[in-house]
Amino acid sequence: MEEIEEYRHDLWNEVLELARDRDIYDQEAFFETACEILRDSEAITAYHPAYCRYLMGTNKALAIDGYDQDAFELDESIVVIVCDDKLTMNDQNAPQTIQAAECKKYFNAMQRFFVAAWNGSYQAQAEESSETYEFAQFIKQNRAGIRRARFYFITDREYTGRSDPEAIQIDQYKKEKERQHISWEYHTWDIRRLMEASHATGLAEHMSIELPGGIATVKAPDDMEDMDTYLLFVTGDVLSGWYKKYGSKLMEANVRSFLSMRGKVNKGIRTTICNQPDRFVAYNNGLTATATHVETDGQGRIIRLDDLQIVNGGQTTASIFYTGQKDKTDLSRVIVPVKLVVVHEDMARELVPYISRYTNSQNKVAEADFSSNSEYQIKLEQLSKQALTPPLPGTIQTHWYYERARGQYDSEKNRRDAASRKAFEKANPSKQRIKMVDAPKYLVCWDGQPQVASLGAQKCFAKFVNQQSANKSAADELNVDFYKQLVCKRIIFDTVYKHIKKAEWFLGAYQANVAEYAVAKYSLDLRRAGLSCDFDAIWRRQSIDAHMLGCLLKAGEQASEVLNDPRRPVQNVSEWAKKDQCWNNLKGKMTCLDAADVEIVMEKPKHAATKRVVKEDEVSAAPEPRHKASNEAVEELPTDNVLVSDWHALTPKSLERLIAFATPKHYLSPKSKSSLETLISGDDLPINENALNNLLKRCLDAGFPLRELQAKPQVPLRPGIDITSEDASVDDRRDFLMSIPEQNWQTIIQWGQKRYMINQEMMAALARLSEGLQLTDRQTVLLWRLGNDMVKRGFPASLFKLRDQR
Repeated sequence: MEEIEEYRHDLWNEVLELARDRDIYDQEAFFETACEILRDSEAITAYHPAYCRYLMGTNKALAIDGYDQDAFELDESIVVIVCDDKLTMNDQNAPQTIQAAECKKYFNAMQRFFVAAWNGSYQAQAEESSETYEFAQFIKQNRAGIRRARFYFITDREYTGRSDPEAIQIDQYKKEKERQHISWEYHTWDIRRLMEASHATGLAEHMSIELPGGIATVKAPDDMEDMDTYLLFVTGDVLSGWYKKYGSKLMEANVRSFLSMRGKVNKGIRTTICNQPDRFVAYNNGLTATATHVETDGQGRIIRLDDLQIVNGGQTTASIFYTGQKDKTDLSRVIVPVKLVVVHEDMARELVPYISRYTNSQNKVAEADFSSNSEYQIKLEQLSKQALTPPLPGTIQTHWYYERARGQYDSEKNRRDAASRKAFEKANPSKQRIKMVDAPKYLVCWDGQPQVASLGAQKCFAKFVNQQSANKSAADELNVDFYKQLVCKRIIFDTVYKHIKKAEWFLGAYQANVAEYAVAKYSLDLRRAGLSCDFDAIWRRQSIDAHMLGCLLKAGEQASEVLNDPRRPVQNVSEWAKKDQCWNNLKGKMTCLDAADVEIVMEKPKHAATKRVVKEDEVSAAPEPRHKASNEAVEELPTDNVLVSDWHALTPKSLERLIAFATPKHYLSPKSKSSLETLISGDDLPINENALNNLLKRCLDAGFPLRELQAKPQVPLRPGIDITSEDASVDDRRDFLMSIPEQNWQTIIQWGQKRYMINQEMMAALARLSEGLQLTDRQTVLLWRLGNDMVKRGFPASLFKLRDQR
């Protein structure tokens, strides 16, 4: 019990530290920390947050905290994740316990979400811009291809139920299960299981396969202490049954990273199964698999396999399964030869990757060495120990710990005594841990491949290592400066990820994708401008400054626009983010850099050098605040000076005419062009009045007629307008919404939130209203649509009334 209490204490220290660093709720931090453990343990492939709670505590409860959409690509699984609502971080005593009955309540809530998404009833009630809606739509659109639903319940309490937590079964929705023809799995991850999975030697998810009647085997005559080898023959129906039940869990992690099993059938295998099933054993090379333990019946027959992993033959397995499903073929006549290597559990983590590598020597899995013992990974770990952070005021010098094997950090910390453990934690803070599987994300984003980063950690890692394998001297080229830059790229990513959530333009979903694309766009714009990032300054400060963050957030806004573009060819945003076209669309956007940075390069003579380092210690001056539009006539403005307030009073057509006049004369500077585009689009961004004044003066001197600049007409509020008026102009709608009393808005917000009708973007618009700021056109349309929808669903229209109508 002492060990589990200590682990729980360390886990919650890590959770609370993450919550402070990211400025997020403890529950969010626990979800992310726990899902990292599941991902590193290969229980899930990736995770995406998507929060929803509905009528909890009732028999209509519905819940989801996140999901793993990549599992569908692997083996047609749908993965739903929920964390315990009764986290026990404030309890200083022994971990509280949880019984099977309470676990079932959470599983039932997850099931209801899955069923509601499957039949579309959830989407009918949910906000379309939410991530839960997108995932629900994904489920509905892929119903025909879903083979299994996997539900994960994570808790920091200890499961003490009588039954095995993996044996929990839910009788509810029995008819739906039969009708859908899919398997439903329930996985409970309590504090003990999280602890075991965090250990370096812990396996992914323990899996025992019972073999009624047994399978005859021949054991190889060897004397190796750490492994035994068997030869056996498995019928196609048995192998297909394993795949149907366990899916991609049967595949060793390295193989899984390279292969997508979904629906793929090798034509030659299919032909043999359908036409000559008796010859399959002669034509096919069979499988190579590993296990941690086998149980025999004393007569040479294996009756149980523990932790079976197919390291070679994944496509054969999937092809047999799908051929049986699609062609209704009798698979009992198909005989598959299997070489089974039984490795002791303590050695499995080390030896299985080598077995996988060498048995795949003729295919793409072998093109890259995935082992944490590879020269490249060992070199990175060595460099991490050489790189000490600069001595900042009030701090000690620390390392950014490179964890090249799962659980390495905790293992190295826990084998020390209490005093040296504290010293280790001070020198290697847990928040400064870089996991081997995550490092490529920071590198590929900076190198302009956000679509690769969006594939998920495992597949991104696989692609990165594949690319590196072409460079035979990759490990030799590593040095301390490379590792320091890796750390800086991690700092850049983490900083923009944290601040995206606070941005007004953030829609509340796909935060990781936005961050990946934002970093890639910022790096691209630097290269386009002939600039380079001053990583030395970032390393010295262990942070980025406001100037760089501002540019990154501008890139983030551009990325959000592209990712959420209603015209995107792929409806699901997570899938759209994996496409080259998504990245190409973002590359077409204007630069995210500050105009001053770009003009230094652009205004140099052609013969001058164009390379300039953007100094991290430079902080740009704060922009001038926007002013309200003036009512003065434009013609009365002096031609040598135009005030900022007057620029906002001009019509978009006027500004477009000014651009059309200035462009062929090459009068537009990046600053003036950016300011004009801001004015035309109506974005709530600062403009550069000096650049606009200079542009107008040059255009007037060249003959541009001042009468071309027209002020926006002042449109009075049309009488009789209400929230259901369909023909009201945007200006009328804006004035109407801004005239609704604040206390009415409080009631509106409470009613809408209870029904999941208000998303993050709407909340940002409502925040502007509360501050007395003018709504943008988009915000006006969003809130008007919200009001219409609420009235249609029974909200009293009388609460949408003007202040002077009270």
